Amino acid sequence: MKVKINDITPEAYRMCGGCGCGCPAVLETDQDSYFIIGKKLTSVAAKQVEGKVAGDEYVIEVEKAMIDDLKLNIA
Repeated sequence: MKVKINDITPEAYRMCGGCGCGCPAVLETDQDSYFIIGKKLTSVAAKQVEGKVAGDEYVIEVEKAMIDDLKLNIA
């Protein structure tokens, strides 16, 4: 089944860097979830969350300001 997505990324963060890849991004799905696109953690940062991430999970990093902007838009 194809998931429907709606890009809710704050405008200031869309297509940063001009690469066209859309990173970072927050996509709302019709499955009552979000897809989040961000940067892979450095090996040092990954060590800091070791033991908190299940085998079927990944940790990514996005700027705090982007999530803060999302919270402001929801309120």
